[in-house]
Amino acid sequence: MSSTTPSLFSVVLRLSPLEGVEIEATMGHRAHAAFLDAIRTVSPALSAALHDPRVSVRPFAISPLWGVPARGERIRLHPERIYWLRVTLLLAPLYERLMEVLLDRDRPQLRLGEAVLLIREALTTPGSHPWAGYASWEELAARAQPVREITLDFVSPTAFSFGEKPWGRQMVVLPLPELVFGSLARTWNTYAPAPLRMNAKALERYSAEHVVIKQIAHLQTRMLNFSGHPQIGFVGRVTYGLMGENDIARLQLNVLADFAFYSGVGYKRAMGMGQCRACPSGPAGPHPAPDLLIRAAGTSPEDPDDPAES
Repeated sequence: MSSTTPSLFSVVLRLSPLEGVEIEATMGHRAHAAFLDAIRTVSPALSAALHDPRVSVRPFAISPLWGVPARGERIRLHPERIYWLRVTLLLAPLYERLMEVLLDRDRPQLRLGEAVLLIREALTTPGSHPWAGYASWEELAARAQPVREITLDFVSPTAFSFGEKPWGRQMVVLPLPELVFGSLARTWNTYAPAPLRMNAKALERYSAEHVVIKQIAHLQTRMLNFSGHPQIGFVGRVTYGLMGENDIARLQLNVLADFAFYSGVGYKRAMGMGQCRACPSGPAGPHPAPDLLIRAAGTSPEDPDDPAES
């Protein structure tokens, strides 16, 4: 454990359904609702604050349901199998409330649409699962180095929103450096201690002018279908070259790359999109994303009015 108290948490929930059940292939919005319902049982005020539509950058992210490959619009869960869901939290009190929910019941359960899943384990300790862990803001800032390459794995559909236009919501589904690191910087500055905050606009400019995409592996478009409202995004591995001679900017971008493990990137992070982590730079083997409950890409109509993630 770091010398400072952790404030960033990644909790992996290992799940199995109480009985065989068929569900929608996209469960991010259901998991979002289940998380808020769980927090409501111990703190109605906190749950309401997390759901407040005026909050543009939320202190949590939720993965898709992982463990089953996509097969059409609906999939079947089996009680003898283990599936998993990941919740990342940027506030220690929020982690404490979630643990209070999980420890308060002999057999904690999670409802995702028609499925009731038993929570077999909640994994947070680093090393207990590749996607579990905890850290402090200070730890992330202290361990970063101003290296000249950053590689990010985007393992659930990632996109960036530019708001509503007369013809619908404008989305960008490319891993442009200024969009990726700009999103991370805004989330960091919203919740990091004041002494550790960054000049987000300056980093966006640096990313646009001095960061280049050096390598792309397995980049594809994918679709999450939010109850009849599809949202397209990209997945894949991207290596960025930090070409400028600004050591401070390079250091900060490396901090943000490590932060991506906890924050996610881009739009609808609280509903399964934008799951991301840094990985060693270099030639990529087969894309290491978990089996995602997603389907092939298609056209993307306007999004519903649900909480937008910047």
